[in-house]
Amino acid sequence: MTDDPASVRPESGPSDRRPFRREIMPLLAGYWAFGQYWGVWVILVYEVQQDNGITNAGMGARYTLLSASAVLVMLLLAPRLQGLPLATSVPLSLASLAVGAAATALLPGGALLVAFALVGLGNGLIDVYLNVAAQRVESGTRRPVLQWLHASYALGGFTGAALAGGLSVLGADYRVAIMLSGVALAGAAWWTRRTVSPEARAEDAAATFSISALFRSPVLWIPASIVRFAFLVEGSMDTWSGNYLRIEIGTSAGVAALLFMAFSTAVFLGRMFAGHVLFGLGRRRTVLVAGVGSAVGGLIATLTSSSLVVGLAFLLLGFTLSAAAPAAFGLVEASDEDPTTAIAAVTTVGYTGFIWSPPLLGWVADTFSLRGTMTVIVIATLGIIGAVLATPRDRAG
Repeated sequence: MTDDPASVRPESGPSDRRPFRREIMPLLAGYWAFGQYWGVWVILVYEVQQDNGITNAGMGARYTLLSASAVLVMLLLAPRLQGLPLATSVPLSLASLAVGAAATALLPGGALLVAFALVGLGNGLIDVYLNVAAQRVESGTRRPVLQWLHASYALGGFTGAALAGGLSVLGADYRVAIMLSGVALAGAAWWTRRTVSPEARAEDAAATFSISALFRSPVLWIPASIVRFAFLVEGSMDTWSGNYLRIEIGTSAGVAALLFMAFSTAVFLGRMFAGHVLFGLGRRRTVLVAGVGSAVGGLIATLTSSSLVVGLAFLLLGFTLSAAAPAAFGLVEASDEDPTTAIAAVTTVGYTGFIWSPPLLGWVADTFSLRGTMTVIVIATLGIIGAVLATPRDRAG
């Protein structure tokens, strides 16, 4: 999906630093703020549920509303906004999630449904327009901007968990951390408004989430399935791992934050460096290693009751999982579709994992236990392995 940094040889000099500082850094800041919101949320969702009397199944239903809202935005709203300059659509996307963050902090009880719909709106717009803007800058600078963009999300998860855990240890109300994450999103929106090129438009947004390529080239269902299971695992970690740590393992908010920071650090390092370590194996073997490593990490986290062992398992899970989706996107080369169209179709299927998994995990948590939700996550990693075994061998594996 992105150029391997090892294969990119940009010329050095002031002309290189200028676009990095002016165009790339604000986009990275935007995706960092995006990740920070979710890093805060996963640690403090326990307080949100306790304060509003929401069961795990009820939270699962709210996550479904959020995901459905995001996908509808991608399919219906984003294409209709493609005529807007990116200098408008990018900050609008970040500002939408900032409003959603404030709503999740301030709205009570049943009104939280509105907040989840707003968060879904922001998520959907960010995933379209920040990626479109990053792709445009990557093409112009020949730097791996998309790889950096998604690594910055993991970095945001780290800082968000640190913020939530630190304020919790200090006795601050949970709403403070959520509101601060919204302030960061608003700041990123202001920065991108002043730096994204006003001439740039998302001309390709109408095709960004088309699924027609899947029916023209059925071979794309293989990478699409890999991405779906990878997104399911990562999305579940962003929503359910905090409750698992605090209720099932019995950690405090501060310890849960440290353990989620371990996971986010592993994802960050994996997205920055896993390509150098794993991609030389070939994409098929890379996905296989990612699936097996994720399964082992998830299984250890499920079977243990030790917070230290969970932390080590999260490191393994995060680092190996980080390589699954990028390598799977590379498998689209097996089809005759234009790579952009193929990747867009694969991404669409990937997002379906965010729709059906929340109510399933909420039901499992209420019917069995939160340890059961981790078991579902392990089963999803087996889906990665099963899908890649159906992939034709590439030259390196």
